[in-house]
Amino acid sequence: MPNKKRKLLKRKKNKKFVKSGVKRIFSPFHKLNYSARQASNNTKMTHESIHFSGGLSSKEKSYVISSCQKKSNRYVDLKILASKAIRDNKIFTIYGSCSAVRKALSERGWVEKLPANRMNLSKIRTGTFSSKTKIQSELERLLLSNLVEKHNPNFVWRTRDERRDTAIDMKKDCNVIINKLETDATWTSKQGLCSSIKRNYWFHIEDEAEVNSPRSYNTSDNGDIEGFVKDYKITACTSLLKWILSMVANDRPIFVPSGNITMNVMVFAVNRCKEYLLRKQNKDIDQPIQSISNRQWDSFLKKYYCIIAKDDVFEPDKANKLPVYLSFSKFLLKEIHKYRPQLSCEGCHNIWIIKPGCCSRGRGIRMASKLGVIINLLNKANTKYVIQKYIEEPLLIHETKFDIRQYYLVTSTYPLIIWMYKDCYLKFSSQKYNLKDYHESIHLTNNAVQRKYRNCSGRHADLPNNNMWDLDEYKSYLNKIGQDDVWDTIIYPGMKKSIVSIMLSCQDSLSVSKNRFELYGCDFILDKDYKPWLIEINSCPDLNHTTHVTAKICPAVVSDLIKVVIDYSKNPKASTGRFERIYRQPVTLQRYTNAVELSLRGHSLPMEYFYKGKIEVLETYEDPKIGKQSDIKKVLNLLKQAYNTETIMKQPDEDFHFPDNKEKDTGTHKTVSEYEMGVAANVINGQLDELMDRIVSKDNFSTENGVKLDLRSCPSSQNSLNPIQNVRSFTDLKTLLKKSANQPTTLDDVIKTFSFSKLDDGPYGKGSITACRAIEEIIHKHSNAANIKNKAHTSQKQDELQHFTQDVFNATAKVVSFINAKEKEYRS
Repeated sequence: MPNKKRKLLKRKKNKKFVKSGVKRIFSPFHKLNYSARQASNNTKMTHESIHFSGGLSSKEKSYVISSCQKKSNRYVDLKILASKAIRDNKIFTIYGSCSAVRKALSERGWVEKLPANRMNLSKIRTGTFSSKTKIQSELERLLLSNLVEKHNPNFVWRTRDERRDTAIDMKKDCNVIINKLETDATWTSKQGLCSSIKRNYWFHIEDEAEVNSPRSYNTSDNGDIEGFVKDYKITACTSLLKWILSMVANDRPIFVPSGNITMNVMVFAVNRCKEYLLRKQNKDIDQPIQSISNRQWDSFLKKYYCIIAKDDVFEPDKANKLPVYLSFSKFLLKEIHKYRPQLSCEGCHNIWIIKPGCCSRGRGIRMASKLGVIINLLNKANTKYVIQKYIEEPLLIHETKFDIRQYYLVTSTYPLIIWMYKDCYLKFSSQKYNLKDYHESIHLTNNAVQRKYRNCSGRHADLPNNNMWDLDEYKSYLNKIGQDDVWDTIIYPGMKKSIVSIMLSCQDSLSVSKNRFELYGCDFILDKDYKPWLIEINSCPDLNHTTHVTAKICPAVVSDLIKVVIDYSKNPKASTGRFERIYRQPVTLQRYTNAVELSLRGHSLPMEYFYKGKIEVLETYEDPKIGKQSDIKKVLNLLKQAYNTETIMKQPDEDFHFPDNKEKDTGTHKTVSEYEMGVAANVINGQLDELMDRIVSKDNFSTENGVKLDLRSCPSSQNSLNPIQNVRSFTDLKTLLKKSANQPTTLDDVIKTFSFSKLDDGPYGKGSITACRAIEEIIHKHSNAANIKNKAHTSQKQDELQHFTQDVFNATAKVVSFINAKEKEYRS
């Protein structure tokens, strides 16, 4: 029957195909046009055995050679190319897929040695290549790899997934160029970067190595969780003060009769901030700080949550202390900003971002603003986390959050050589920025996260649909808003200094190896002042073409990387593309000598090093006006005449005497006149300290930080500061007097002084109030003390005590004028 005959013939053909399947596969190209289903069924076992074998079989090699020999000229050229590559050490291997590296090296005469698991004909068998040209190109690749298979590669490129599957010894194979510095780089993990930033201050170089990064805590480090809790509490205090000042500045009614939050909450935050400054300034050594109980902190945090999250407001300020509190709060925040730069962009909600140390691409990231929620999350988790202060006030573009992906290259560990790519790109969120919603589509700009969501409705038309901008588009946007110079003056230099600083802090963990390099991708967030903040650093950054922006920049990065690693290493005049060398560490050669040869070298410092004002260097250290007077009383009389006052200093005690020669012999030669002047200076300094503790000026003083003082009004005086607009910042009076550089002040009016006491120091936990007292009270106390000690001479001292106040005022005005003149001379 014709149907049965057809089936039998078909079975015979199939059996014949299986037996001679290799011959059928190795037939000319036009005979490879069989169906994909027959190829998959008949060559399944063959394909698996070839894929896991050590390369091409003898029959496959014969087929490849015979196919290339058909074009005799091309075959000869391929053999010559392979021989040159062997001779010039130009053999490379790529684990994974990176066509840009393959293209760049092939253009320079390099030959690729395919990994053993890729030396097969699977792409030809499965019909991956549809044209004869692509099939011929694949066969030539296999032929070149077969010609150099007995030689080790001179260049190895590995992607993230294939890094641990290679058999290359990182320590021994120094002649092989590999795109990897270390197996586990500390700064590329979240926990490692956190530790690197903590010790970074040891590697700070002014205007060259300075990193700005959010405060972070590693849960795997001992004491870091306790440190985070302390940080969270003081951040709640600063956030509350920032919120109050912001509401007052915007004329928001937050002190109203319907409010249910007492002023004690604000006072508590003020006192905690004051104590934080004392600790940072190491003043807590002399002034012990009272510890605050957990119950007090819990009570404060509950009120803080009600204010920030539930929009509760304060009770009215019945005692008229609000202007003083606001002024002091403003001063405290300015001082705290010196120690916490992130204060300018961390907002008022106290939000923290919790990142698992073992995950990437935005997986497992949580955000929370309540301390209890964060602690419960850490206690329940089996993995280690990094807790990072969230930047609540980033720079936005059309109400949308973004970050910057910046590439940099390290080509040497010692000396450390860093290259930075001049191009970068921006990654946007798909939703508008909102702090009341912690969803990942709003706050995480990773492309792996954002591609899961659609762009929100009402999105600005200038924002890209694929959520990416290249650098040219961002510079165009900066030009539109009138900030065309911030990239070259703030953003790019800031990223450069951060990268250098982090690499210097991690250099000790790198081994000194030759022919090693690595490309890194780091993410930065800008604040409202365009200052970049380093968020994370990634090894093996994703170079896939996910959008048209990455399809443009990623191949360019790889191509220019080859220029730096291959071309520049052989010819320093060769082009490096868009890569710029931002740091080259100075090399210091160590010289080992015997202990006997050790010596100390140096030179004397000039007088300008100690004094920058106008000074006349004399042959001796003696004052020509005073001369060589040995009597301290004569010296004091001359000083009084010079400053035209009788109260500038007090007479020394009767039992005061000069030490003998043995006591004065301290190894530093001093003349008699120099010693006497030192004694006089000590007496004057002691008198000045007493005067500055007593006297304040009614005019405005300025410190180095630009904080002004105006205390002509006080809440306890008749003309109290009721309007908020009349608030003035103030600081420590003694410090202001010592550091003031303003014009001499007059002392016509009596000034009020005040000080803050601690919260909850009473039996009922009430807030402290400002204790105000006039200078006359201080003077009367001193007068009463003097009357008690000198009852016998009361009648003689009464007249002197009446003029005591005016004399002190006049003397102090002259002293302050003299100090101001000297400081101006010093700063000129």
